[in-house]
Amino acid sequence: MKNLKKLMTLLMIGSSLLLISCGGGGGGGGSTYGSYTSPSVSAQAFVDALNRVDPQYADSYIVRDEWESERSWVPGEEEWFVIWDAKFGEYKAVSLQYIRSIIYYDYYSNSTSLADEFRAIESDDILDGFYNGDPLGDDYEVVDYDWLTDLYFGRNSGFAYEDEEETTDVALLQGEQEKMAFFKKASAVSFSFNVSIETAMSLVTLGKKVEKMVGNNGEVTNEDQQALVGDLQNLTGVTLEDVAAAAEDSSKKADLINKIADKIGTSADNLEHKILPEVFGLELQ
Repeated sequence: MKNLKKLMTLLMIGSSLLLISCGGGGGGGGSTYGSYTSPSVSAQAFVDALNRVDPQYADSYIVRDEWESERSWVPGEEEWFVIWDAKFGEYKAVSLQYIRSIIYYDYYSNSTSLADEFRAIESDDILDGFYNGDPLGDDYEVVDYDWLTDLYFGRNSGFAYEDEEETTDVALLQGEQEKMAFFKKASAVSFSFNVSIETAMSLVTLGKKVEKMVGNNGEVTNEDQQALVGDLQNLTGVTLEDVAAAAEDSSKKADLINKIADKIGTSADNLEHKILPEVFGLELQ
């Protein structure tokens, strides 16, 4: 019975992780006025929206899309695109993750309100004296084109936005695509649940392990169970015995929550009221 309960808990955790790693999180439709994001907006949709909110400068366009521009392999920095910004008459590099995380207020999720909020943020940056984007170039920045190297160089970050080399090696291309997909999932989890990118990658990896195990004719061996328990302990810093003790003694609950929160790099409140119920499907009484 004990092993069965353990297995059910692990499967529940795994299924929750799979939902997150496949979908991410963030705003959506609806008709109630409030805060929204556009977690699936494309670079092209964003630029089209800029042209709508700036009708007198409605000829901004994409110079290099996110699959054509490589800035860095650091998780969360791998998807950037470069545009000609007609409003300011300059080239600009923009993080796709950043625009998907911008919060704006409207009655529903839409790219026009997103673009309008981006312009408002940009105006605030300029008023603060940051004429080339956010101070470090982490979200967006003005770039200069070097025709000798065919590169765009960020004025704030110093990054070169390179044109990715084409490859005919199908296996290599597939591997790169899988790496990009993994980072995209981890970035979505990191943003949605306010955890470090390292923790997010661990969650996505754990979800993929469970998916593979469950897909093996629905059979999860004792070895699989032990491996998952070990992964969970490494991720949370606590053992199943610690959890059981806290469940039987409410005075140990706060210590347990704080210990896990410190381990995964988040707050105790975020862990208890968002991560545990939404990621793991667990409500602590």
